[in-house]
Amino acid sequence: MKKILFITPWYPTVHQPNNGIFIREHARAAHLAGNKIEVAGVIIQPDKKIFSAALTEYEDEYGIRVSIYELGSKLKFLRDLLYHSYFFQFLLLRKIVAKLQNKGFQPDIVHSNIIYPSGIMGARVAKHLKKPHIITEHWSKTDYFFKNSFFSHAGKNAYRKANAILPVSLFLKNRIQQAVSDLTEDKFKIIGNVIDSEVFYYKEKKIDPNQLKFCAVATWNTKKTPDKYPELFIEALALFQKNCEKDIVLTIIGSGNRLNDLKKLCEERNLKATFTGYLDKTEIAHYLQQTDFFVHASRIETFGVSTAEALICGVPVICSNVGALPELVNNSNGILCNNHIDDWVKGLKQLTETKYDRASIAEKMKEKFSTHTIGKAIDEVYEKVLH
Repeated sequence: MKKILFITPWYPTVHQPNNGIFIREHARAAHLAGNKIEVAGVIIQPDKKIFSAALTEYEDEYGIRVSIYELGSKLKFLRDLLYHSYFFQFLLLRKIVAKLQNKGFQPDIVHSNIIYPSGIMGARVAKHLKKPHIITEHWSKTDYFFKNSFFSHAGKNAYRKANAILPVSLFLKNRIQQAVSDLTEDKFKIIGNVIDSEVFYYKEKKIDPNQLKFCAVATWNTKKTPDKYPELFIEALALFQKNCEKDIVLTIIGSGNRLNDLKKLCEERNLKATFTGYLDKTEIAHYLQQTDFFVHASRIETFGVSTAEALICGVPVICSNVGALPELVNNSNGILCNNHIDDWVKGLKQLTETKYDRASIAEKMKEKFSTHTIGKAIDEVYEKVLH
C-alpha cells in the first residue's frame, strides 16, 4: 500500500463545509484505489473572532486521516495577510508533517493540490523527504498568480521539479504551459474531478407536456464566484418564454450575496423562479433528476463540476462556450453558447427542440468521472512516479 501525503489549502471544515469538496473527493478516490492517504494543510477562513488558530485532527468515514491548521479572522485584511504569509503557513505545515512522522507515517509520495501555497510548500517537503512530488491543479487564477505574485518564480520551479502535473482539464493544462513554457508533455496527465455517481445518477422521470423546467446550481457570491453570469441565462430565458407555448420554470440552487438581485431580476422579467438556498449534494441530485434542462452561464470554468453533475444525471445542458466547458458539452448532450443574449435565446430554442438520449448522456459521464475511474487514474500516476 502506497503512503501519500496529500497537501491542500482547501478542504471542507465545520465553518466552510463546501470548501474544496472536489479535493476531498480526489483524496477519497485515491484512497479507494488502495492507497493510504494522510491529508495535511493550512486553511484560511472567515471567523467571528479577530484571530483564531486551531489544529483540527480527525479520521473520516473512509479511514482517511486529516490534519488541518484552521486560521480564521473576521477581518478581511488579516485573512489576506495570512494568505500571503507563505513562510508562516510553511512552518505550520512542517509541524503537521513532523507530527505524522513521529506517529510512524513515512510517505512514499507528496501529492500537492493548487500551486500556491501548497504546490510550493509540497516541493520543499518532497525535497526534504527525498520523495516524488505530484501537483494537481484546480485553480482558475494560475495566470493571474504567475503574472502578479511575488512567489511566481517559486511556483514555476515547483512545476518544473514536479514528477507529474495533473490539471483537471485541458483548458487548465494549456494555461499552465503558457505560464511555464518549458514544461514537457510527459509531465502532464489530465485527471478530471470526481462526480459521485452513487448520488448523481440518471433516473427516468415523467415529462410535463405543458412545462419546461430549467435548473442552475452554483455559489452566487460576488467575491467567491465572480465569474458566474446568471444574469445572462435569466435574461435569455425571459426572452425565450415570450415565444414559447410552454410554461418556463427556473430553479436556482445555492446560497450567496447575489440572490436578492437575482430574485429582483426574475420578478422584473416575469420569469417564474424558485430559489432553494444552500442544499447538500443529495438534495441537489434530486432536483437535477426532476429537471428538463440545466443552465450554466460563466466567464471562465477550469472544470465545471455542477455541469458534470447535471450530465451524469442525464440532463442536457446549455452553457457558455468558455474554459473547460467545451470538454464536457457537445452536440450529443447539450448546447454551447457565446456569451451574447441572442446566441443564448437561439441556443434555448435548439436545446428544447432536440431529442436527447438521457440515459446515454449519464452513462458516458459516469465512465469518465466516477470515483473508480478517477481513483484508478491517480493510482496509475503514483505507480509511474515510483518506478
